[in-house]
Amino acid sequence: MTTLTGYKSTILTLFLITLCGLTQAQEKEKPCLQVRDIPPSQMAFNPGEKLTIIASYQWGVVNTDVGTVSLEVSQSDTSVVPQFHAKGRIQTARFFNAFFWVDDYYESRFNQSNLRPTYFMRDIHEGKYTIKNYYNYNQDYSINARIIRKDGSVQDTLLPGRVCTFDFITLFYFLRNLEFSNMNTGDVYPISFAIDEEIFELYLRYDGKDEIRVQGLGTFRCLKFSAQTVAGVVFDGKEDLRFWISDDKNRVPLFIESPVVVGRVKARLGTYENLRFPLTSKIK
Repeated sequence: MTTLTGYKSTILTLFLITLCGLTQAQEKEKPCLQVRDIPPSQMAFNPGEKLTIIASYQWGVVNTDVGTVSLEVSQSDTSVVPQFHAKGRIQTARFFNAFFWVDDYYESRFNQSNLRPTYFMRDIHEGKYTIKNYYNYNQDYSINARIIRKDGSVQDTLLPGRVCTFDFITLFYFLRNLEFSNMNTGDVYPISFAIDEEIFELYLRYDGKDEIRVQGLGTFRCLKFSAQTVAGVVFDGKEDLRFWISDDKNRVPLFIESPVVVGRVKARLGTYENLRFPLTSKIK
């Protein structure tokens, strides 16, 4: 069974991880989520969309915002095949920089037709930990990966990806375009993503419809998902990670909650710009 040895994440990087739910497959023949061409009229986002997620940490009576995750997507003009170009950044709030400084940058290019990635990079700065990933996705789904570590060492490797193997950023946009109308409560969806020199197999469970209040924005109708988290330094491996997305055509993330070894990590939608569709899931 693959482990997360050597992979470090902070409570801020959990946001991008949690959108897919972290629990690893153990089957010899791992299932693979269908990747399909998405009609342009059904795409859940448009170039120009910008989202800000506010990350917070709760432990007993302590409940404080610790940083932000920003995501934006545009139309790429560097390829013959139409592509999206997405960028993400994770930063600690200024007050927390003195305790543990985080400034992570992500970038991804992916096909507009089926949201399959073609290029990905991440540049991680978390305290004294730094690492860079550069991925180029091949037509046979394999991935040319270059990993550059803090000591300057460079590792080039070929990862055996599959049609449903994504990166953090592309996975975020891909999951917003699942065929939600066909989902039944309890349905489980397999998917995989690459990070550093490894590929991890994931499962996402649909838990039905719900309503949730988001601080500063109001109350929304939403779709609820969960996944069993991987035990390790950050997660305790006992409780489900949970997240809610808007029950409208945008499928934007509204709220995320997960236990960690000490306390709980939460994240909520802070601001949004240029959504493709009206946010009809908002109740009040």
